[in-house]
Amino acid sequence: MTRLSITMAIAVIAATTWELPQSIQAAAVTAVTVPAGTTLNVRLTEGIDVDAAEVGTNYRGRVDDPVFLDGRIIIPREAGAVLQAVKVAQSTEFKGTDHISLKLNSISFGGRVYQMATEYAAVEGGGEGKRTARKVGGGAGLGAVFGGIAGGGEGALIGAAVGAIAGTAVSASAEEHLKLSAETRLQFRLSSAVRLEL
Repeated sequence: MTRLSITMAIAVIAATTWELPQSIQAAAVTAVTVPAGTTLNVRLTEGIDVDAAEVGTNYRGRVDDPVFLDGRIIIPREAGAVLQAVKVAQSTEFKGTDHISLKLNSISFGGRVYQMATEYAAVEGGGEGKRTARKVGGGAGLGAVFGGIAGGGEGALIGAAVGAIAGTAVSASAEEHLKLSAETRLQFRLSSAVRLEL
């Protein structure tokens, strides 16, 4: 075998060795469509002070429960989440209540970021005491709030699961202004399907 033939043979072997992992990786990637109406429970990883909040502000969170499809986990617990304020209202000294509506902008896991379109989760302040959590009517476009609402003070989480019904908001604390602490759980519902690559 000539020197040229040996060189070409080595090049072919090297190319084959390089392409094999790529082909295996490509075969392992599958596309999954998460249908509209799927709910995602998200836990805040930072607090939100509604008195200082503005429309368009982003907040960080984590997916608090895995999402299953056909018995398979398609969105893992602890996937990153970015929420955005879409409506903010601060009460005055004599009237009104604090209010914030949030949407889920995106989730991230496995080195990928997926944009989300969801209904809103709405939270508003109330005047029935520090540990009050009651349902109040919301707009038709509002999503559901799920879990504890911060009533101020260390560890002051109140409320349990509040039904996953669109148009529901939660009345929270009677503090000077509404605060949502880290660990507050919110529930979002997809308004359109999203494609994931797993």
